[in-house]
Amino acid sequence: MTEEKRILTIHIGDTDIYEWTMGEGKRTLMPELLVGCEELLYNDLDEVKCVRVEAQIRKQKKAFDFSVQRKSVEDTLDKILQWALYEEEYEICERVKKLNEYLENNQF
Repeated sequence: MTEEKRILTIHIGDTDIYEWTMGEGKRTLMPELLVGCEELLYNDLDEVKCVRVEAQIRKQKKAFDFSVQRKSVEDTLDKILQWALYEEEYEICERVKKLNEYLENNQF
């Protein structure tokens, strides 16, 4: 029996989920999505859940799951790279570059 991977869960309270993901949340989301892309490609998976964000909307708790999928992994990697370049996170840029090379060499 394999143990299910625990995903990062973030509680943002009554902060607007859209504003959080487009602003301060990117610093947390992008590296986690990159780890998901690595797991997806290197383990030949179709989808990997990466992060769960829990928020309170109109006094009700809501959960939003962020995942990466094989069919859109190139787009996800492009967005991570754009963010990493803007933030000058060059280690992340290098990891994205390696994943793009892996994609080219393995023709998924």
